[in-house]
Amino acid sequence: MILHLLKYELNYTMSELKQKKIQDILSKYRRAGEISIGAKKLAKKIIKPGVNIWEAGEKIENYIIENGAYPAFPINISTNNEAAHYSPDILDDRIIPKKSIIKVDLGAHIDGYLVDTAITLNFNPDFDNLSKASEEALDAVISVAKAGTKISELGTLIEKIITQAGYEPIRNLSGHQIKRYVLHAGVTIPNASPSFIDRPQGRLQLGRIYAVEPFASNGKGLIENGNITNIFRFVNPPSKKQKELIPLYNRYKSKVGVLPFSPRHLYGLDTSEDKLGIYMNLRKLLRANIITGYPILIEKDRKAMVSQFEHTLRITNNGCEVLTSET
Repeated sequence: MILHLLKYELNYTMSELKQKKIQDILSKYRRAGEISIGAKKLAKKIIKPGVNIWEAGEKIENYIIENGAYPAFPINISTNNEAAHYSPDILDDRIIPKKSIIKVDLGAHIDGYLVDTAITLNFNPDFDNLSKASEEALDAVISVAKAGTKISELGTLIEKIITQAGYEPIRNLSGHQIKRYVLHAGVTIPNASPSFIDRPQGRLQLGRIYAVEPFASNGKGLIENGNITNIFRFVNPPSKKQKELIPLYNRYKSKVGVLPFSPRHLYGLDTSEDKLGIYMNLRKLLRANIITGYPILIEKDRKAMVSQFEHTLRITNNGCEVLTSET
């Protein structure tokens, strides 16, 4: 009905209206991409050994907000054998270690149209080639990605480049399709050949948005859950039997929405609620299956190091538009 009214009032054809809507959506993806690029530049500038991880995360997320977007998920600042999902805790006193390798994974969204991107910041020259391996694997995927490319071929290519460099891809982590307000939208982009990823993946589809994120490791090439969880997401409303949780659900969800969030984003929402109170409330919501948590992901070989690079791609007939690259 709205499209028909616009057609009448603005004298657009239906095909023109559809094209206008597509261009409006693309402009939001592109602007979110531009903001994420600026956030990565800021991360490169401020994240150094000795820097407080909470302060760095707050500055980078505030940059995203100040420039007209919102974080698509809590910033990940993962150290050494941590592959992903370490997001700074409330008033986190952790600092960036000397001679560390840091993965900064961040996202931005405008009106739910989101991008996902990551870089590795390496403060130890011993890991330069490890960092380079995941970055070159990502560049290789970008060079072949277009409508119709077999997704399984991308995993094979990532695995080939990383193993030829003398490392292992993280085989049980993958990239993913992106949809509005949905970070992981069903289709996965594997980091290994089909011999490991046994379900069919199909082909890249014209116009769709995908995040590709090769991880390289000098260990086993497998991750497992750690014992820290600082990222959560709402998955269900309270049931009739859980009516005592409705006020808490409404208060928290009105603040963070449907995308993943950090307890940091709830701090200060209620001045009577301290850090312990927030985590106690989140535990209640977890037990009630109202939220889910995303634990930190750690290399199974706890002495191993991990690198990661990631871009968000829009697929075209002749290649792809890299929404999160400054070049």
